[in-house]
Amino acid sequence: MPDENTTDHTHTDPDTSYSERSINTIEDLATFVRAMDQDEGIRIVGEVEGYKGGGFIFVAKSGDKYCLNICDRIYDPSRKAYQVGGNDSWYYFDNFEDAWNKLKTLLHNPLEAYAY
Repeated sequence: MPDENTTDHTHTDPDTSYSERSINTIEDLATFVRAMDQDEGIRIVGEVEGYKGGGFIFVAKSGDKYCLNICDRIYDPSRKAYQVGGNDSWYYFDNFEDAWNKLKTLLHNPLEAYAY
């Protein structure tokens, strides 16, 4: 489970009503991914070639499989915020190790990730 230094914050977009928890280190990200339940997810700013803005990476779990969804990360100047774009790719993995090996090659440095 993540350490108690991880900060909770409420997402302020008026179109959504969920809480996000900031994930500040690679070690915490690995812990969150390994321990995630099917009703949890992780949103990560990527550095993925071929995706606008480096892409967003969404991590989810379905049954015993891990799923990575990568899509464009588009800046909306009217909202002064990034939003999800198109260009979706989906990757499925049978175990944490395979999912983690792929995921860690896609991360932007410094890490910007949120559990929800």
